[in-house]
Amino acid sequence: MRWKRVLLTTGLGTLAIFIAATAYHEWRARTQGWCIRFAPDGSQKVLYGDDCWK
Repeated sequence: MRWKRVLLTTGLGTLAIFIAATAYHEWRARTQGWCIRFAPDGSQKVLYGDDCWK
């Protein structure tokens, strides 16, 4: 019985994290968030909106 409870809790926790990550990704995509692009020389550039997905 104890292992079933552990497996059930682990499975539900994993499912909850997956749902939360998916919801966060969709929210960022809809709100046209910002992102940072890193170059090989160490420089970075902040991008906004559709430029993040190119």
